[in-house]
Amino acid sequence: MNDTEYKGILHKEVNKLSRINPIFHRILSMLLDHILMCIFIVPIMFIPMILMISGILEFENRTFFIIFFLLIFVYINKDFFNAKSPAKRLLGYQIINRKTGKAANELQCFVRNLTIAIAWPLEVIVALYNPERRIGDFLANTKVVISEKEKLKTIWSDFKSKTLKLNFIAILIIGIIYFYGLSLLMPKAH
Repeated sequence: MNDTEYKGILHKEVNKLSRINPIFHRILSMLLDHILMCIFIVPIMFIPMILMISGILEFENRTFFIIFFLLIFVYINKDFFNAKSPAKRLLGYQIINRKTGKAANELQCFVRNLTIAIAWPLEVIVALYNPERRIGDFLANTKVVISEKEKLKTIWSDFKSKTLKLNFIAILIIGIIYFYGLSLLMPKAH
């Protein structure tokens, strides 16, 4: 990337800081992903809440948790397309399989992000000490490497070219079991 090309003041400052400290750049990627996914998920969560408060719809407590867990499922699968989340595309990272050196498959990306749902702050701390591998990477045998920066619109082209594979079916089954287990930990409505 040409550093003199103007991409906005924030982009320029982030690039300066990343040259000073690559760990900052990696943590920024994690935080930016979290912010971007929250921007996507939070408004969707407000719709059922507003409908419940206004009395238009009555959801059982379990239904609300199903919607919540579906959105968390989307969050966990943010790296699904070409092993790059939105922030990884913008900042130039990719998740790779440590054995092959190729882009991690969908199942590996899903497994590495399961720990995010229950231990996000701990994952950030581990990434401070090891920017290439956090806890989820050790579970999925993956690591994060520097890659070509991309625009967010590349997600759409990756989405259109995706075909249903056995990995996706396995992700759905594991996700259902995982989130069902988490739902058992939630308080029951009376």
